[in-house]
Amino acid sequence: MAEITICYCFNVTKEDIEKRLAEGKSLDEIRADTGLGWGCGGCARMAEKLWGENGDPNDPSFYFNAVETDNSGTGVESDAD
Repeated sequence: MAEITICYCFNVTKEDIEKRLAEGKSLDEIRADTGLGWGCGGCARMAEKLWGENGDPNDPSFYFNAVETDNSGTGVESDAD
C-alpha cells in the first residue's frame, strides 16, 4: 500500500505520525520533531482533525480525495465510482 503524505513541506506521512503516536508521542511532540504544520500550514488542520485532542483517525472525510487503484501494483486508477 502506498504511503499517504500528510505534510508535503517536510515529507511527513500518515504512517510516520501513527508510528510516533503508538510510541507515546503527543501531536505537539511530533510537530516539533518533524516540522508537521510549520511549512505552509496546509496540513495543520488535517493533523488536528485526525490526531488532535478531539480527533478521529478513522474520519472518512479524510479520504474524500483518495485514489482507488486496481491493486495490481501498477498504480493504474480503477474506474470505480
